Amino acid sequence: MQVHRCRFTDYVPQAINAIEYAPATGRRPYVAVGRANGDIELWCVKEKLVYEKTIPGVVNGSLESLAWAHQTELTADDLELFDTEKEREQAKRRLMDRAPRLFSAGLNAVIVEWDLARLVPKAAVDSYGGAVWCMATNHAQTQLAIGTEDGHIRIFDITDDKLAYQRCFDKSKTRILSVAWSHDDESIMTGSADGCVRIWSVGTGRMTARMTLPREGRDPTLVWAITVLKSGTIVSGDSRGHVVFWDHIMHVVQQDFRALGADVLCLVADADGHTVFASGVDPKVTQFKLFVGGKPAGGPGNDSRKKAGGRAKKWQLAGIRRYHTHDVRALAVSSHLKRDLLISGGVDTQVTSCESRPFPNENPYRQPCFPPLNGVVSVAMTGKLILQRQANVLKLWELGKAEPISHALGGQMESGQGLQIYERQRDLLRMELKTKTNLLSSTISSSGRLIAASDAEGPKLFSVTRAEDGSDGVHVRRIRGFPPENFVPEYSENRGALHMQFTSDETRVVVATADAFVSIIDISGWQQNEFATIRRHCQHRNTRGEVEADAGCSDVPTHPGDAKNILPAVADMRTITSMAVSDSGAFVATSDSAGYVVVAGLENKGATVLPPLAPRKQQDEWPTALAFATGDQLVLPTNMNHLFVWDAPRRMFTKWSRAFGSSNIPKTYSRMLSCVSGVAVNPAEPNCIYVYATNHITRIDLTLAPGSHSAVLNIHKRKQIEQDIIAKVVEEKERETSERLSEWSQSKRKKQQHRNTSADNSARMDIDGDAASAADSEDMDSTISESVSVRSQGKDWEGTIVARLREAGINVAEPHNFRMTERYQNLMHASFIDANTMVVLERPWTDVSSALPAAFHRHKYGS
Repeated sequence: MQVHRCRFTDYVPQAINAIEYAPATGRRPYVAVGRANGDIELWCVKEKLVYEKTIPGVVNGSLESLAWAHQTELTADDLELFDTEKEREQAKRRLMDRAPRLFSAGLNAVIVEWDLARLVPKAAVDSYGGAVWCMATNHAQTQLAIGTEDGHIRIFDITDDKLAYQRCFDKSKTRILSVAWSHDDESIMTGSADGCVRIWSVGTGRMTARMTLPREGRDPTLVWAITVLKSGTIVSGDSRGHVVFWDHIMHVVQQDFRALGADVLCLVADADGHTVFASGVDPKVTQFKLFVGGKPAGGPGNDSRKKAGGRAKKWQLAGIRRYHTHDVRALAVSSHLKRDLLISGGVDTQVTSCESRPFPNENPYRQPCFPPLNGVVSVAMTGKLILQRQANVLKLWELGKAEPISHALGGQMESGQGLQIYERQRDLLRMELKTKTNLLSSTISSSGRLIAASDAEGPKLFSVTRAEDGSDGVHVRRIRGFPPENFVPEYSENRGALHMQFTSDETRVVVATADAFVSIIDISGWQQNEFATIRRHCQHRNTRGEVEADAGCSDVPTHPGDAKNILPAVADMRTITSMAVSDSGAFVATSDSAGYVVVAGLENKGATVLPPLAPRKQQDEWPTALAFATGDQLVLPTNMNHLFVWDAPRRMFTKWSRAFGSSNIPKTYSRMLSCVSGVAVNPAEPNCIYVYATNHITRIDLTLAPGSHSAVLNIHKRKQIEQDIIAKVVEEKERETSERLSEWSQSKRKKQQHRNTSADNSARMDIDGDAASAADSEDMDSTISESVSVRSQGKDWEGTIVARLREAGINVAEPHNFRMTERYQNLMHASFIDANTMVVLERPWTDVSSALPAAFHRHKYGS
């Protein structure tokens, strides 16, 4: 097999400016990651981080802070509306059933609430004070406080799905850089650019206390971060690199630590208030722990809920780890999940996670710097082209070519051996689109003649032709009239395409929109700018209101879904996350974030909603990728690293899937912290699939059992283990054979000595020659029999090798399935462009880091 190992893509991600966990009252645990360009990534936290979707920011946008809100208690005004306790409980239940709300703000002076299903702004208001540097919701989830450039704190009312300006606090001298609420929501603490920590009364809007930090040099100290612990203790981080613990009653310093060598940019505390993490320009994560009576607070025998009495309370520096290479701008820790994950991010663009309890002994897991499941790269199979999108820019390359090799020579080459390249890859196109938001999706046709891309306003279609003069450039023309007006109904307000894919014959394109429509568009007349919507599938739109609206469509054949009793929390977060079109052009498969998978016909109205991969109430399992294998079999890898296969023509799971899909998967594969982000199919291997994640490619034969649960899957590691065990057994065999031969030689010498002695005695007794010859013959027979005995006493060395291989996780008695290679790292894409010809795109971290700004300089001893 030939592999085009490509590292020429120049995807450079944006810095991470904010990370926030969703409230614990939500039905599914989410964490939002805000990028500097305004993009917001939503990750689901289920034992590990699983990427779900990206909300595109505006072109050249800004994001400085994020805030979640999930109101679960009725306000005083709401209580007056209901007469009975039953009505109040029902109203409270309705609040609980809603999805959490997400807000963002930045230097563009606008506060935005996002529609988490359609990935567009739901509401936007002006900050009324310039750039927004910080933002936080109160613990009742009813008010939003922001700190602005003009030195004011402004409060916004967010009850009952509102986002309305409420009031403004007194002015401080300089901009407000950080803000936090007290746990009783009666006070707000702020850090400013004048080196002051202020306490504000929410009731009056006036300052009640001010605590000033000392300067270092002429420049004032900047209080970049502030948080309030459950006990009321205020913690601040500043530009001196200090973390200061303040007494909230006496307003004096309790303890002051020089935590970092430069600015402290972020602080976060656990729910109990016993642990605080800090980081910043000096990219080390520092942990502080509260000790009561010399023992960790909350530990065994030291329950913090009991009165401490006269025991001294002291904070101590408990651990330091360097998880990042550049500034750390955001930290988040959760204490309400099964695994208390500490998540960090910053200028080095990587989302890093580790368990917070064993810190600093826990090794982190670094997510790739690009969205792992969002398909930023697509490949034209016959055209041998690669398309990449970033922000509002599309880039196109042509693959290089290697010298062909004969079949005989190919059999002699080792795995991983490079081929002679006679034509390198060529950079063909860099096109910046005039869009209001960053691109949601992009795709290229098999021949490379058509490119489709979409922002939040709608998809666009382009034709690509090579330059007539034979140069490396191409001519690109936007095709007018695409998409047709009726590709979504008139009542659909969101025309942005989350996923698009051409059929193999390039006569149709399938578009999955933000409103969960799956539209099939005829593009066979694209040269005449003629397009037509063939049909719309609406199976992902399954609330009663959506089904009733879709049933009334008559302009285009529309196939409504089945109405289901879906909670608002599910419907408000539902987004189509994956799509695949079969090579036969018969089926299209889509999946959404609620776990529904739909297989619909391109030529007919038939559609099948697959049985749930997990119980609907749990919503613990959903596909992370979709792909059609040979015979229109749909492959569904999941977030739990299970693997299901659906036979689309027969409308049932395959026998292999029913037997092994969610069980008997080797633990090395199922316990991977990375989820499968794509599936590749080799035309030369109709029964096999290649699934890939950011750190591995695994070949799976769908006609074989997965093998032992503890099997070694990595082919390189497996080969090394086999070589080591065989070499060790051969060495043991040679040593044992040598020892036995040595023993036999010694025994032979002793018998020879005995024979010589006997011969001397016989000579003295005048024994005739015939008797001596008989004795010699008897000795020869004895030697031969002893030699045979030595050989027969040897071990079953072949059985020894087999047994030791089995102990090491290699069972030679069964075929090796789930053949894995971890040779490729930071995988962006993998697919086959021909039989036994694979394209693998990597984005090495060294290439990304070279494009980042300079990191904090640490003086090393002796340098």
